[in-house]
Amino acid sequence: MKGCMIRTREEDRTSRWSGAAWLAALLALVPAGLHAQENSSLFGSSEKDAPGLIAIIYDLKQTQSMQPSKITAETYPQVVQDFLAKGWDEVVLNKFFRVTRPLYSTQIFIPGMDAGAAPKAYGVDKVMKASCWVIHYKGQVSPPEDGTYRFVAYADDAIAVAVNNKTVCIGARHDMRLEKIWQSAEKKGSKAFNGELSYGEWVTLKKDEPVDLDVLVGERPGGDFCAFLLYQKQGETYQTAKDGHPVLPAFQLTPMEISNKDPGKAPPFSRASETWKQIR
Repeated sequence: MKGCMIRTREEDRTSRWSGAAWLAALLALVPAGLHAQENSSLFGSSEKDAPGLIAIIYDLKQTQSMQPSKITAETYPQVVQDFLAKGWDEVVLNKFFRVTRPLYSTQIFIPGMDAGAAPKAYGVDKVMKASCWVIHYKGQVSPPEDGTYRFVAYADDAIAVAVNNKTVCIGARHDMRLEKIWQSAEKKGSKAFNGELSYGEWVTLKKDEPVDLDVLVGERPGGDFCAFLLYQKQGETYQTAKDGHPVLPAFQLTPMEISNKDPGKAPPFSRASETWKQIR
């Protein structure tokens, strides 16, 4: 009986440990799943009727027929430069693998994360590695009210903004070598994850008068990625961050909550009382 009791207690102890280990493992998986969902939604919605800029991802490492291209992390900046220098001509990108199913994005505010989140958001992470990709956002928009505006942006590795096919802002890492395409006339702004915001050119816009808005976001080597698009209206008064720079509103086409759980992964930002308008 004594031996039997010892065996029973050991079995009971083992059973309880196994149950605890199983629960711990399950709990460990839940946040990862939630983070994956959150990260994917930051890139937009796959619903065809969803509002937002159409967002198309290209893999510059592959041709249209999914054969290896000659593009590497070293030659990647040349493709981006070529695209911008030729007036945002999609012919430059169409020679590369393009995911046929776009996403629709009402904002471009993606805190620091792994670059693999982009292919995963498009459901192509099995065939597209997390390097040498670009996302081209495009649509017609108008501002909340008449005025003179400028876009303010940064991305690792690059973000470029065009209004009516004219590049008006680039916020990129120095090794993207995009200064030959466009340079800001002002010093850098607030810290934004691993870089600093770049101030764009002032553009006069009118409410309900559409302009073509294009945004290109790209990742060169893989690893860390982020992308932020904000804006400033001339004559508007904004709160000031600790670094002395204005706290600007995030560009949005619909009012959406922006998570600020980890301020170190994003620049200071505010929510505007009115969003920009999408013109269909």
